[in-house]
Amino acid sequence: MINNEHNPIAIRINCIQDLWIEHREKTPDAKIYCLACEHADFQIVEGFIRLEASEYGRTPDIIVGFKTDYNDTTDFYRFLIKEWITSFSADAEKNPDWKWKDFSTFKSESESADAMTAEGLRDLYIRLITSFKEFVGNDNLLGITYFISRISDVESLNKAIKNIAELLPEGVAIILIDYKKREVYESLHEELKDKFCMIDIPDQNMTGAYKEIATQGNPQDPHVKYRKCLFELGEAASKGKKDEAKRLGNELIKLSREIGGTALMASAYLIFGGFMIKFHRESGFCHDLFDRGIALVLPKYHEERDCAQILLQLYNYKGTVDSYNKDVSSAIKQFMTAVRIAKELDMKTEVVNEYNYVLLMALKKDRLTYEPILNEAFEYGYSFTDEELRIINLSFIASTYLDKTYSIDESEGNVVTLLDRIENELVNGELKPVILSCGPLPMMKAVAAWAAKRGIEAQLSLEQRMGCGYGTCVLCTVDTAEGRLKVCSDGPVFTREQLGWGE
Repeated sequence: MINNEHNPIAIRINCIQDLWIEHREKTPDAKIYCLACEHADFQIVEGFIRLEASEYGRTPDIIVGFKTDYNDTTDFYRFLIKEWITSFSADAEKNPDWKWKDFSTFKSESESADAMTAEGLRDLYIRLITSFKEFVGNDNLLGITYFISRISDVESLNKAIKNIAELLPEGVAIILIDYKKREVYESLHEELKDKFCMIDIPDQNMTGAYKEIATQGNPQDPHVKYRKCLFELGEAASKGKKDEAKRLGNELIKLSREIGGTALMASAYLIFGGFMIKFHRESGFCHDLFDRGIALVLPKYHEERDCAQILLQLYNYKGTVDSYNKDVSSAIKQFMTAVRIAKELDMKTEVVNEYNYVLLMALKKDRLTYEPILNEAFEYGYSFTDEELRIINLSFIASTYLDKTYSIDESEGNVVTLLDRIENELVNGELKPVILSCGPLPMMKAVAAWAAKRGIEAQLSLEQRMGCGYGTCVLCTVDTAEGRLKVCSDGPVFTREQLGWGE
């Protein structure tokens, strides 16, 4: 149980725990409990489930959780069975005194799951749950949570869950999480009526929680002042208050000098400039900030890893500014400078990331610029060991090198029309196609939808507003099938599957 009245995250989880206990008492016979939350609050709701599934949970209920996608009913049932068997096997190794007498039988049956029908798999799943409930021997609820990332057919998913819910034994229920206004499980609510309990999670104001955490401590402490200023700068920039953002940015730089440390002072220039990129006619101001940061870390980047990381981000931001101003040649130069520095320091992951940025820029230029860089990037990655390839994602460079690449940047017509024009060659060509896209969000979503319909790989470069640029401020997060990821450090290139676009 979390019991920390000063911990913003603990306070929010306690709130969800209270709501859960209240609704469980009111609807003890429900077969489905659905926690409906704001999109930004998914992680805190997931955290509640994970906590209750551990020994530190506050409620008396037994909670288990499974992450899955939904393609069709058969695969859904099959995955749930196999995942339960796998999960229990791992837990049983840590707890040799556990004696679930039917486990070996279910394990043996699950080995034939690939050949079973949807109805057979569902019946096996229900028998497994019933036996497990007897094994735990607890009078309290067994709550089975489904974390479903991608859904190919909402109607089919609801039907599959309904079929499970109607066959569950006493004392067992399904727990679902839904986003408000998405209402994936609305039809289940209508069909199951009093057997369906909707738990409305109030807006948890997670931005406020992060700010509270960051600013805890002595308000006169320069570190606390710095963190507070950082959040206020982000808020001012997001609301378009340029003058206020400039005032806070200068304050951030002042505080960084007071605290000391080259990396921190350079990051203040990086953060300040990163927030100012959104304002028109401030490109010169942004370049000046980034150049000041570069001047600080250049003498030390060989010896200090933090300085090296910040230096790369400073050049990336300079490239981003040039890209926004449609100065593609200058943007390429900035990113190639980052490539050279990363190579110099043998930072292989960073080298690959920088090449990705360059290639996305070069696609907007011409083949004469693009192809030599692509060849250079592929040759660099080709030298990687198998172990390095397991760690470093080279798929973007490799697939781009091996496949024929089209640039439709200079063509006439909307993007879907242009894709339609080359569809036959893409679909029926000798090589596997891949679509690379950057630009406005609606356009990239249209590209993803077009690619998904035809089973074509699509990689999309997001241009999210960034604060610090190297993953600490969590201001550039984007929702993906893998949870919330940071565009600056986890991206900026994501597959359509990761983003859940076009599914």
